[in-house]
Amino acid sequence: MSTSQRTRGYGWFLYPGLSVLVVFFFGMFSWNVGISLLKWPGYGPAKWVGFDNFRIIFENKDFWESWSHAAWYVVPFSLLPTIIGLVLAVASYDAFIGRFGPALVSVARTGFFLPQIVPIAVSGMIWMWMLNGSGGALNSLLETVGLGSLQQEWLREPDTALIAVSVFMLWLQTGFAYVVFLSGLSRLDPSILEASQLDGANWAQRLRWITGPSLRPETFVVLLFLTIGALKVFAPVFYLTGGGPYSSTTSPATFAIDSFFGGASVGIGSALVTTLALIIGGLLAITFLIVRIRARVVKRDA
Repeated sequence: MSTSQRTRGYGWFLYPGLSVLVVFFFGMFSWNVGISLLKWPGYGPAKWVGFDNFRIIFENKDFWESWSHAAWYVVPFSLLPTIIGLVLAVASYDAFIGRFGPALVSVARTGFFLPQIVPIAVSGMIWMWMLNGSGGALNSLLETVGLGSLQQEWLREPDTALIAVSVFMLWLQTGFAYVVFLSGLSRLDPSILEASQLDGANWAQRLRWITGPSLRPETFVVLLFLTIGALKVFAPVFYLTGGGPYSSTTSPATFAIDSFFGGASVGIGSALVTTLALIIGGLLAITFLIVRIRARVVKRDA
């Protein structure tokens, strides 16, 4: 019996989950696309307007501003957590495994991953308390250390609010990247690191030539997952600033929610969600196409 014949039967185990995905994702997405072609406040009769809703959102400067914020959020939500998570994972792996034993790795993993465990509504409330302009923890700390002139209304000024949301996202996502990279290091042969140390390689050289290249699959997964999350981010913005002040922190997702409920325009909100889904789907398709082409090139060169 060939390998393809032996593995063919496993497909039956995928069909139930695939059916649920088709019904509850593609079915709901198709329904959302249909609503995006209507002028409908969410109740009563609906009017067919075709692609007018898409024309309206493309002509809306707030729509493009929300996407400029989404592009900005890629940095604190994806790029910086990936870099910091990689450095922290390699550093803690070298320190704990080599000097203190593997037990402390679990402690570090739990500590860094804690922001992912705490409900984001609770985290948002804590950060709002810390960044409160009157009596907040950050302003109180600045006054205590003699830097009272640096006190700000952190969440009420457009520039500082965007920075505050970015720092919150960085704190929130670094633990995820750290845990993924730490898991990837478990398949690295410790003898390779020991041999490199005996050859005189320092920590930065080991990261550049050994641990970094060995974690390329994890780096790809983390970057892809967090970049998609940055483009569709909602909860961190909603719980910390609600998209304000003056729409300075709004994201495409919060803009869509405001259109759904604040503007009583379900058709325009559906058009926004459809546009967001198509952009993310296009990025996924391009990414997987690049991966397939690269895999073929590697296989051919081998």
